[in-house]
Amino acid sequence: MQQIKLLLLSIVFCSLSNLVNAEAIWGAKYFPNVELTDHNGKNVKFFDDMLKDKIVVINFIYTSCPDSCPLETAQLVKVQNILGDRIGNDVFIYSITIDPDVDTYQVMSEYREKFGAKWDFMTGNEQDIIKIRRKLGLYLEEIQDGSNNHNVSMIIGNQKTGRWMKRSPFENPHVLADQIGNWLDGWKAPQSNRNYADAPKLRNISRGEQLYRTRCAICHTLTGNELKGAVGPDLLGVIDIREKQWLYDWLKAPDQMLAKKDPIAVMLYKKYNRVAMPNMRLNQSEAKDLLEHIDSETKRIRATKGKIFETFKEVKEPAEDQVAVMNAWVREPIVESDIHAGYFTLFNMNDTALILQEIESKAYGKVEIHEMKHVNGMMKMREIEELVIPANGKVTLAPRGMHLMLIKPNQKIKSGGQVHLKLKFKNGKTQNLVMPIRSN
Repeated sequence: MQQIKLLLLSIVFCSLSNLVNAEAIWGAKYFPNVELTDHNGKNVKFFDDMLKDKIVVINFIYTSCPDSCPLETAQLVKVQNILGDRIGNDVFIYSITIDPDVDTYQVMSEYREKFGAKWDFMTGNEQDIIKIRRKLGLYLEEIQDGSNNHNVSMIIGNQKTGRWMKRSPFENPHVLADQIGNWLDGWKAPQSNRNYADAPKLRNISRGEQLYRTRCAICHTLTGNELKGAVGPDLLGVIDIREKQWLYDWLKAPDQMLAKKDPIAVMLYKKYNRVAMPNMRLNQSEAKDLLEHIDSETKRIRATKGKIFETFKEVKEPAEDQVAVMNAWVREPIVESDIHAGYFTLFNMNDTALILQEIESKAYGKVEIHEMKHVNGMMKMREIEELVIPANGKVTLAPRGMHLMLIKPNQKIKSGGQVHLKLKFKNGKTQNLVMPIRSN
């Protein structure tokens, strides 16, 4: 019995010794106690106020990041929702900028608000932030090229116990929440008793589903029921309301499309609280696999629910635009000609029909809409004076069908250039449109 008591005392002593050693190693002498500023403009000390005796999650972002940072933030919002009111009480999340010259506390506050985040966003002196990144093992000298390249890993840790771990922010949010809320806390939170027999069976998933789960599910649902406060649209039926080429372009380079002021890209940016779709660096093959998964899942859910989805009603145009325009272009003439052809698809996201009455362009003397019709067994061209775009529907002008006839050009029409048009609707509204010139 005496030996057992000595053994137990030894275990307790070792545990306390390890705890003391952990606190000594990963304490005030290790971490820089530099001053940072939170999103409210309040100055705090990195060790004294942010780390000491706390369970923490720390990642580094910058608000103008076009790819990984928005995904990180959206993922942490999911972790936040899983952990609930533990955030700010016994678990603390900090997002620290690596671009403090741009990311003032006001900018960080606005960024935080966009995503519905409830944790602290920090800015400060650039060299102080670099010191913190170095101490956390997240500053890689070899990628510091003057740009904002940075290690996208984050750190989770319990300063009091000395438990620290580097994690990918793109890990499953439930796994992250479990590691943060249980592993770091010594499993103090009450655990639910669940039967392993109730666990779902594993199945093989396609490459497209893997891409959706790792790249899209952070911000998008695929159910037909968009969540309140979502930072991206539900993707069920997206192939029905977007042209495939537009979807390929969007998946591969959304930042470029937004920079070029693509009307649908701008619409989505405005609708979803000005949170830009990140560039996920997908290639054509990956985009194809992803769209195939979204399409197959759409068909599966629709078949299961047995209902018609009113896909167009989910997206409303901003007030300044009457229609969304896709695949707009003017064909470069093969030989000099006084008549050119143009094409586009117009989407009406309103609950009432729109009537396009007139099109003007400084580049041409006149612009008309024409269609080919069978008259007495012969194909003849006729002008359409009013183009009706049905409610929640679309009208497509394409080669060998309805098209724009652009008459008497006032400028050189050459591939790579642009043609500016003004669309005039019967309701008195107008909309400007820029159409690229292409050879085919």
